[in-house]
Amino acid sequence: MSLVVSMQSRGASGTLSRTRQIASRFGATTASMTRRLDRYEAITSAHGVQPTWPTTACVLERHPDLLRRYAERGIELALHGLVHGDHAALDHTRQRATIARAIELFGRSGIRASGFRGPYLRYNSATLDVLRALGVRWHSSQAVAFPLVSRDFDQRAVTQFALALRLYAAVDAQTVAVRPRLRDGLVDIPVAVPDDEILLDRLRLSEPALSAEWLHILELTYERGDLFTIQLHPERIHELGHALDASLAAARGRNPAIYIARLDDIASWWLRRARFSLRVTSGGAGRVLVSLDADPDATLLVRGLAVPSEAWYGRDGSCELRAFEADAEQLPAVGVSRRSLPDVSRFLAEEGFATQISDRPEQFGAYVDVVDPGWSERAVLEPIEASPGPLVRISRWPNGARSALAVTGDIDALTLRDFVVRSWETRDWRERKT
Repeated sequence: MSLVVSMQSRGASGTLSRTRQIASRFGATTASMTRRLDRYEAITSAHGVQPTWPTTACVLERHPDLLRRYAERGIELALHGLVHGDHAALDHTRQRATIARAIELFGRSGIRASGFRGPYLRYNSATLDVLRALGVRWHSSQAVAFPLVSRDFDQRAVTQFALALRLYAAVDAQTVAVRPRLRDGLVDIPVAVPDDEILLDRLRLSEPALSAEWLHILELTYERGDLFTIQLHPERIHELGHALDASLAAARGRNPAIYIARLDDIASWWLRRARFSLRVTSGGAGRVLVSLDADPDATLLVRGLAVPSEAWYGRDGSCELRAFEADAEQLPAVGVSRRSLPDVSRFLAEEGFATQISDRPEQFGAYVDVVDPGWSERAVLEPIEASPGPLVRISRWPNGARSALAVTGDIDALTLRDFVVRSWETRDWRERKT
């Protein structure tokens, strides 16, 4: 199965090149990968960062002592399937059996995994249903494609990049809000591309271009208040260690801060945030009432209101008050036209805005009228972000952070044998009863 996916996503020449690269990165024992894992951990810990490493359960079963040591030092190990197979090709029954088995193997190794990433960043609706049923809190398998800084690519690189985006079913970062989504109790955490595999193996970039690509994504996500989930497989840490170090150094230097966390912490925050409540009502005679029911680390952003606040970012200030009354001729909320699609109000509520259905745009600090079924999240947000207000909003991230960042890297194999047997494991995974 791994060979089939590789041929589909890379072609024959790309698969041959990939095989040669794998042989150079893995060894007969775990010694080579241990050095890579140690360097990975050293780079992240130097910046006070703990990464998330989604790990294939059969690999964990073969090397429990080694991987448990990293977990005991604060690195999150997440589910990466029972074997390294394509979950998008499996039905509910097969996924229920294999993911449950993966959870069991994690438990036997003394590790409780709270999240899941599909191998090849692939999944289907059955995957999500199974994860919910098995009590998994988050998944991070949806790729979001950011624009490239580099432009001078040959046709081979362009073709390889396009194949990767198609394999990942990547969505365009220029059209969506790149942040978690809570769907029926499961937190969907997007992952950014270009990732390490695209940058190194497909586009064949080297420094300083490698660092430039991730620093560009960091800048875009900071500007928009989005999430940058770095995907860096540990076997490529020697080639991309400088890019990771540069990205984390740049992230730590921002003010307002960037919320840097493991994926389980991001999921926990998003679940808590979903319980917060922001209420905006008219107090009559040009007055408005605002109240926030939230945890202490929530940040209330205000714009265009004469209330105590500290400068935060752009037009917005952060307000310590949880309830206040202020002068305003318009409600500091987003008005949504009655003809707008229902998903628009749900989207804005998860963005942290107070909303109200109305056909009177003059009554609100911002207003949207969305009837096109192909509406873009960014197109809805941009006029709201440009509005002078008045507006109030629950910030996406805790403790006044402007944006968020997570460092992740899938552990698909620790030895050459682990990698070689993947094709047999995935074949058996599809054909046999678990």
